[in-house]
Amino acid sequence: MPDSQPHSALVTIDTPLAPPRWALLQRQFLKVQAEACTEFYDKYFDGRGYLECVPRWGGDDGPDDAAENQLNWTMLHALGADDGILDLFRSGLEGHLRQYTEAKTVEVPMARDGMYYKEFPVSLDWFHHGEGLSPFLLYGLCDPYDANYIRRCRRFAGFYMDEDPQAPNYDPEHRIIRSMFNGSRGPLMRKATALDWTGDPIEVADRFALGHGERTYAEMLDHFREYTDIVGDHPLNLGATQLGLVAFAATGEEKYRQWLLEYVDAWVERTDDNGGIIPSNIGLDGTIGGETG
Repeated sequence: MPDSQPHSALVTIDTPLAPPRWALLQRQFLKVQAEACTEFYDKYFDGRGYLECVPRWGGDDGPDDAAENQLNWTMLHALGADDGILDLFRSGLEGHLRQYTEAKTVEVPMARDGMYYKEFPVSLDWFHHGEGLSPFLLYGLCDPYDANYIRRCRRFAGFYMDEDPQAPNYDPEHRIIRSMFNGSRGPLMRKATALDWTGDPIEVADRFALGHGERTYAEMLDHFREYTDIVGDHPLNLGATQLGLVAFAATGEEKYRQWLLEYVDAWVERTDDNGGIIPSNIGLDGTIGGETG
């Protein structure tokens, strides 16, 4: 009969071996990337961690674009860059949250009391939420036991789990997020306007080069003129599951996993019911296309 007792072996490696060239090049790449980020931070961030910019709301040049100036800095640290890059990210993150909590719109209704509330965008779509949150979501790879990070993970996920009465984004009965515009102040339950998407009027000519090629504020409005149908659930809202995932990873609490599966399963069922095509709208009553009639 085979021996059922476990075996152990001790292997001693005592012969030095020079690292391969590819490994040295990787380390050099991480080093120069971190140096470039440091130079960038010193030039474009002030002593408070605020980005040297014109803080604005909107899909063209809003808070998410400001946060993206530190895109992949947490990934860089997770891959092995020096701790200094993580310190700079922390400084920039705290500055960003304060800067855009203080920043207010004049004409856009939803952000007149601050573009951020409870350290999160007040209400916009998950294309932009996802862009702005990208480096934050990867922070757990760098410092998973950071109490402040865990606290934020819990709060942000709670916005989409019917835990915050000021943010009734999620309907647990129908397993929907109620609007394509959602956030820390809840869903926007009306048609969106070009102003909601674009932000307050701003001088463009001879001042800014906009990514969509607009030359005037009027052209910025025109870009979003038809982006109106936001009420009801949309597959873009699946981006919110990232918050449940990182909260589960950070805390191990089963409720975050259960919410994520509940919401994703609802979309799988709707897709099956729709002949394998992901619906572009789920009504407030849970029906496919319910808000498009």
